[in-house]
Amino acid sequence: MKRKFIRYVETKIVLVAILVAGLCVGTGYGIYRHLSAVQADTEAQIASNLRARHLIQALMLIQDAETGQRGFLLTGRDAYLQPYLEALSRIDQGLATLQRDYADADAARSVTAAIDQGAHAKFAELRQTIELRRRLGLEAALPVVLQDTGKRLMDRIRADINQLLEVEQATIDRSALRQSAAARHTVHLWAVAAAVMLLPAGCCLILAYREVRQGRREGARLAHASSHDALTGILNRRALLARLDEALARRPQEVGLLYLDLNGFKAINDDLGHAVGDRLLVEVARRLEGTLRPLDAVARLGGDEFVVLVEACTSPRLLGALAARVESALGTIRLTERDEARIGASVGTAWSSLDGTSAEALLEAADAAMYRRKTQARPASSSAARARLSVA
Repeated sequence: MKRKFIRYVETKIVLVAILVAGLCVGTGYGIYRHLSAVQADTEAQIASNLRARHLIQALMLIQDAETGQRGFLLTGRDAYLQPYLEALSRIDQGLATLQRDYADADAARSVTAAIDQGAHAKFAELRQTIELRRRLGLEAALPVVLQDTGKRLMDRIRADINQLLEVEQATIDRSALRQSAAARHTVHLWAVAAAVMLLPAGCCLILAYREVRQGRREGARLAHASSHDALTGILNRRALLARLDEALARRPQEVGLLYLDLNGFKAINDDLGHAVGDRLLVEVARRLEGTLRPLDAVARLGGDEFVVLVEACTSPRLLGALAARVESALGTIRLTERDEARIGASVGTAWSSLDGTSAEALLEAADAAMYRRKTQARPASSSAARARLSVA
């Protein structure tokens, strides 16, 4: 009897050991699959963010070239062509990078080919107007601009790039959902194992909780990075357009925009270096956030261009008052690197009740108003002292 009992106990111990080993193997396999899925999804998110960054960089190069062309057309001074020349030297490399990014995606290849074709056509149009302005004057270049060929090309390029950006955002969202589902599945596996071995399963649950929290933090970080400017931390162009569409849907007649461009910013970058220029942009963003109302939003479009979204805007006087506050706030910034800094702010305004109830119409109206103000202020600023700006 004693021997039979010992054999019985030994058999049960072996069975329990096999069961525990099986649970451990199953749990380990679940952990392995979860970690593999997390790694694969993280790599996919990184790749999508990298492709999105390349798309935004290509768009910013074209916009910088357009900015340089506008400045040259308005002034006839070669110094304003610097953004255009820099973009011209880098655009082929940027477009080639996009072609490599989407070389294995059949659907996206045609879109990148359209972006490449549109970009070259846009630069050809910019080159034509610049040459006409240089040889024959503004009157010769203006009819080409008024044909709106360049505007249509730019709208098509923006639409194609936004299409690819939406695909990349959808990829990031799907990866985040898969990570969440994989994390929940792993937690279930560990919960079953906890019924047999509390202590090991408890340790696994702690690890699972930490992984879920890390995944959520990483997801929140990626979501923030996709909607905020990396340098200043304020909204980027994509997030601004989404907020603007939402505001127009809620109150189509009560939305205003301030379009802000820093005059003399290029001189700061050239004379003092990009580090000082970046510090100045960060300070400008901080001053803008401190000047606005809680319901307003500020975004950086790229370079030294900022846009302020003004909700519940019931009259253009409110926009004028906000623009004056913005100019006053920026006028108190000072650069410690030198006594005089040739820098100032040109602010253009647009109101949905007067300038249109679409995001594109408001941005174009505010941009045009800003350039009119810049043009009007330029003769006066040539004989007056420029605002001194400094980053504390």
